[in-house]
Amino acid sequence: MTGAGNREQAIADHVRGLSEESAALVREQARLIREDAVAEIRRLGAGGAMLAGSGVLAVGAFGALTAGLVGGLGSRIGSGRAGFLVAILYGAAAGGLAATGLKEVRQAAGDAAEVVGRDVQAAADGARQAG
Repeated sequence: MTGAGNREQAIADHVRGLSEESAALVREQARLIREDAVAEIRRLGAGGAMLAGSGVLAVGAFGALTAGLVGGLGSRIGSGRAGFLVAILYGAAAGGLAATGLKEVRQAAGDAAEVVGRDVQAAADGARQAG
């Protein structure tokens, strides 16, 4: 009987060891997923800060450009018409930029979601294989 008891104890020890290894693997995968997500968020944050800074600087340049365009065109076609023409040009440019920017944001969000999804799938596969 002691042989059977030792065998059962050995099996229990193996099962406990596998359970501990599985838990460690899941914790490690969760840590890697968290690190990937933090890296993506930092990258997006740094890019956003740079865009905000460039936007602040561009406001001054935009104001100067607008004044120059309206002043230059105003002497030829009248200030009212010049203002309207400049507004139409800016509106068209803004529409083009918005469409392109929206496309880029969607692509970046899709890429980030793909990275997180791939990491979650890898963690789930690892947990299944270990357990």
